Amino acid sequence: MKDAHFLVVGAGIGGLTAAAALQRAGARVTVFEQAPELKEIGAGVIITPQAMHSFDYLGIADRVAAEAGPAECYHSQDYATGEILLRGPSSEEFRTRFGAGFHQCHRADLHSALADAAAAGGNYTLHLGHRFVGATQEGGRVTATFANGLRYEADALIGCDGNASLVRTSTFGSEPVKYTEQVAYRAVLDFDRVPKALLNAPYSYFVGPGRMLLFYPLRNRKLMNVIGIAHEPDWQEEGWIIPATRDEFVRLYQDFHPAVLALLGALPEDAIFKWALRDREPLSAWTQGRITMLGDAAHPMTPFLGQGACLAIEDGIVLARAVDQASTVGEAFALYEGARKQRTTTVQLASRDRGRDLQGRKTGKAGPGQNAESMGLFAYNPATVPL
Repeated sequence: MKDAHFLVVGAGIGGLTAAAALQRAGARVTVFEQAPELKEIGAGVIITPQAMHSFDYLGIADRVAAEAGPAECYHSQDYATGEILLRGPSSEEFRTRFGAGFHQCHRADLHSALADAAAAGGNYTLHLGHRFVGATQEGGRVTATFANGLRYEADALIGCDGNASLVRTSTFGSEPVKYTEQVAYRAVLDFDRVPKALLNAPYSYFVGPGRMLLFYPLRNRKLMNVIGIAHEPDWQEEGWIIPATRDEFVRLYQDFHPAVLALLGALPEDAIFKWALRDREPLSAWTQGRITMLGDAAHPMTPFLGQGACLAIEDGIVLARAVDQASTVGEAFALYEGARKQRTTTVQLASRDRGRDLQGRKTGKAGPGQNAESMGLFAYNPATVPL
């Protein structure tokens, strides 16, 4: 397996993690990305301790932490009064308990760090502007086909192409993608435009009937990331980054605390986007022969536990370690899936319930419910977990 050649479809956070980690295992990696340039959207992502362990493994933890800046402990607040209902542990408290802290990262910074780690591996090729359309397996090899007519052969293929994964569809067939009756809104604004009333708890989520709103600082308090998720049963517009207006965002939260409305009112009109949250049922298996998947391609994750990116990062590290230990592709993929499937399925299903808890649609009353910390998700180290 030291000279195995892996084809990775998708150069997102999970795909680049896998590309960097597989090279540590001695593999050769070729990544195909359908976008014409390698970049991430301007939004935030929370990286919790188990993912920071992964970055230690890849040698980029210090860079990620420095670019993110000091982490803020989170607060849960009442949507109408602003009363603090819960204060979460600080990053240092997490470091004491789990051996690593957490950080609020700009996705573009995180993506750049992973891209550099993959490129530094010395056995890596990236092809942009290549849209995957299918794959065949024969004679101990897998051949991928792309929309531009290119056919490319390797020892194995890893689908890292997200919730709408074409690798998943081509390998396991089409399946219903459910609209969750949830719409997410996203925006980033300069930190100096944040209302002063919110600065004493700058990493907070306000929970209310049918809606929640989360905000946290990015890039050493240069930016504020804002995410709203609302229950909208009749909205099913297609797309991941559909432009939204400030007025429609504000209207959804009219009964929230005045400081929240002031924050939404300060959002740049041209920097607000929305998308429908969609979900798929867990698969019974992620692997077919020499093809497997990771991240949202394998286990699409709603955002209510904040673990989608972290689980994809975990997948990439564990997969590479399985390749390092195994003598064949089949053995490696079996080790990987055996180590990951129960954990990811548990989180995938719990995240659905968490959304109903947060928005008061399970009990009729909004509340913090179970979260990633109370589930024990942070006491996991992808670099050392037994395979």
